[in-house]
Amino acid sequence: MVRVIQGEEVLETDRLRLEPLRVPHARELFPLYQDARIYRFIPQEPPASLETLEARCRRLEKRLSHDGREAWLNWVVRSKETGRVMGRIEATVREDATAGIAYELSPLFWGAGIATEACGRILDLLFGPYAVDEIDALVDTRNASSIRLLERLGFTRTGRRDHADFFKGGFSDEYAYRLLVTDPRPKLSPPPAGT
Repeated sequence: MVRVIQGEEVLETDRLRLEPLRVPHARELFPLYQDARIYRFIPQEPPASLETLEARCRRLEKRLSHDGREAWLNWVVRSKETGRVMGRIEATVREDATAGIAYELSPLFWGAGIATEACGRILDLLFGPYAVDEIDALVDTRNASSIRLLERLGFTRTGRRDHADFFKGGFSDEYAYRLLVTDPRPKLSPPPAGT
């Protein structure tokens, strides 16, 4: 069984509040999630309705899989300065002391270092209180921004899977990335002024 640690705690960075995902967050996320650019490299589509997104948030809000073998950790990324929701970040912690991460950020905030800052804070939590040994991520080979993000965070590419998925009329190839607790993590530069 996996324990949920700090599951209800708000995490912070210099610019961000990472709030544990709750059903009421769906109202703020729904308009952001209507932007088709978010779904270019993933099989999902924008949520069909607010109720659909609320149902998804309700499942994730439990923080544990039905069998208790995975912790489902999800945070809404919020700007401290404006109070605006920018997207969501997730981590799945497994019984074998590994975890996976993923993120969905509104294109309105791409290129400002938001995902790097939010993911960096989650890596600290996973390697710290959760004591995971390894964190993995999968990324579409065409998603240059996500590839740069993972490499900026210190992840190493460990493989490629051709025809990993079929969606939106074509096959998707994926790179696998991994970050070990023993890997050196780069010191992330503070964001430029005004971003």
